[in-house]
Amino acid sequence: MIARFCLLVACWFGLASRPGVLADEGATSVFTVDDRALRERFQQELESFQDTEGIPRIDPLSSSAPPGFASAMVLPATTKAGNGKPLSSPEIYRRAVQATLIVGRLYQCDKCSKWHSNLAGGVILDPGGIVVTNYHVMKADRAAVFGAMTAGGEVFPIARVLAASEPDDLAIVQLKTGDRRLEFLTIAPGDEAAGTEVRVVSHPDGRFFTYSAGIVARYYFDPAAKAPRMQITADYARGSSGCGVFNPKGELTGIVSSTQSIYYSQDHDQQKNLQMVVKSCIPVASLRKLLHGARQPQP
Repeated sequence: MIARFCLLVACWFGLASRPGVLADEGATSVFTVDDRALRERFQQELESFQDTEGIPRIDPLSSSAPPGFASAMVLPATTKAGNGKPLSSPEIYRRAVQATLIVGRLYQCDKCSKWHSNLAGGVILDPGGIVVTNYHVMKADRAAVFGAMTAGGEVFPIARVLAASEPDDLAIVQLKTGDRRLEFLTIAPGDEAAGTEVRVVSHPDGRFFTYSAGIVARYYFDPAAKAPRMQITADYARGSSGCGVFNPKGELTGIVSSTQSIYYSQDHDQQKNLQMVVKSCIPVASLRKLLHGARQPQP
């Protein structure tokens, strides 16, 4: 039996940290995350965007965009992240955290008048604020405003969607950063072979910037999405949608998308004896096609 879930959930390396957001223990090897402070700051900043002109108040995918479209963007010409050489695991984490975002939206429920935030992840592809996340992160029925926050506590509104593909579960968005130049990561030139070691920096259930390791287990064709997927063994959980998968050079080689829980048996409507959780990601080849505008607009 298989239960499938998308992963959306309601300074030591030179980060522009803010008091109460990231705590530096005073040692170069320690990076302490204050989850509550990050969550509260993000919510406060999103609420402040409500009164800012030029910030989208509705979900741009469900309201004005087709299921798949792409601009004429090209990939940044850089080898910044790995420079062709394998990096140590701590160095991969250090660089990945700087380019990993908390991505979310502000919305109101039907039960109260308060604002709520729904949090996921994203990865910075360009210093000017081009970010990749999941299509399902940006597609929401009720969204007043979208934003993204760095590990250092800087929050930027998402100004617009540049490209999107529902089958590939990818969305490329533009942050409103002004003159601010952001840390970013190189995109891997192609898909890594099965068995290659990978790392994930993600936000499982609000545990921001969690690091895990594994391998590429296989590539497969998702019959429901009608698109390829990359299966990995590195751990992540809900709240990690849109976060990055990194190869030994620290390059972005995939995007977290979903999990599938495999149970041995089912008694009436209750699934029993969890055996395995399959981690499905978007391969970098799909991201490259979208960035290059290879996917044509769908009717």
